[in-house]
Amino acid sequence: MSAESGVQAALIGVLKADAGVAAIFGPRIYDDETEAPAYPFVRVERHECRPAGSSLCEATEHVVTLAVSSRDGGVREAREALAALRTAVDLGVWSLPQGRIVLAHVTYGDAMRQADRRAFRGVIRIRIISEEAA
Repeated sequence: MSAESGVQAALIGVLKADAGVAAIFGPRIYDDETEAPAYPFVRVERHECRPAGSSLCEATEHVVTLAVSSRDGGVREAREALAALRTAVDLGVWSLPQGRIVLAHVTYGDAMRQADRRAFRGVIRIRIISEEAA
């Protein structure tokens, strides 16, 4: 499994294990394309990677962008969803099959109305540093 796949699977696991996230999204946490999902839902929108290691260990910096889509609860629901995701990332128990998560924290979050004037979109960006097992 690649570092990218392992970190993304760990992130999805942390989110699905969190009671606050489950209360808002239920099983609607996606890391792939899903046709016509029910609202609200969250999906991995982008996953950037770059080397961050040193001469002593191999490490990778991951910047993962999650997108929240909300309709019935307005911007309040989108912001509550972002807060739940932030808490899950901050308090989650991270595990990788090969290696470890050194750092995981939210660097950005925003909620906005969509062009259709009915739906709201939230965006949260997470910075994760993973190290490979020696």
